[in-house]
Amino acid sequence: MTRYGTAESIAAAPTQVLYEVDRATGVAWITLNRPEKHNAMSVPMRDRITDIIHEANLDDDVRVIVFRGNGKSFCSGNEINEEWGQRRPHERRRTLNVSYRYGTDMAWGRLGFSQAISRSPKITIAQIHGYCAAAAYFMIACKVDIVIAADDAKVGALEARFLGPAGAAASVHINRIIGMKAARRTGFTAMPMSGVEAQRLGLVHECASSDRLADHARNVAEEIASQDPGALLHLKGRIRAAEGLMDTSVPSVTGLFVSHHLQSAPDEMDFWKAAKEVGVGGALDADKRRKGAVDPRTGDEGVVAL
Repeated sequence: MTRYGTAESIAAAPTQVLYEVDRATGVAWITLNRPEKHNAMSVPMRDRITDIIHEANLDDDVRVIVFRGNGKSFCSGNEINEEWGQRRPHERRRTLNVSYRYGTDMAWGRLGFSQAISRSPKITIAQIHGYCAAAAYFMIACKVDIVIAADDAKVGALEARFLGPAGAAASVHINRIIGMKAARRTGFTAMPMSGVEAQRLGLVHECASSDRLADHARNVAEEIASQDPGALLHLKGRIRAAEGLMDTSVPSVTGLFVSHHLQSAPDEMDFWKAAKEVGVGGALDADKRRKGAVDPRTGDEGVVAL
């Protein structure tokens, strides 16, 4: 399998995604460890997550896998200011052929790691605090079996402010879980859901205060892991079979994903140009200051509040 990324990002991945197994309880922990970037996932980090899940799947001692993040946030999504070979140096715009190549790379890179989560025979849990945004929202939180969130977590498609609502592939899962109307509201406004609101909409199973979140998630994980392993495999298999009827596999959504990248809107191109010149943070600030921007919470024009 082709491994994308720079030499530096590939070398850093093992320290940015940590893995440990508590064999006494049967709980495995996947910890995102890039706190200075709110645990934004690089391509090598996603590859490592996929490798770890495959390892856990083959480990008879593991019955539950918990995803968590170090620092202020669970995960801010994919690293978007990253060069990993998706565009050749001479290309200014993606042709249809390049889009198909790009879509294939993305399907087995971005979508592939989330499919590894959803297809794992183990019970999967996400322990969410701070930001759970963009890809972390629709590729981890929407794919795990159980979500335990802090009351004040910020969950949703926050990237929609400058990229528009989630792409077609991600929308399949978001619409299925929280419903089309809620998905449209969060997508069109880019306003995050709190942990409490996400629980009301059905994405989050249980909430806890930030200071009790880790203990609560551990208790849930250990309670599930204490069940008969054969019964857990049987129940997870039944759930996966039922989801198969919804036809949300990688081959089914790859075409949708490719179509999402055939053409970029002017605002999106402005964002990427600014990101290249002044970084993602500077591009976000410029986006907030752009003429006509409206804060969805206040209705004021000109500057979008943080």
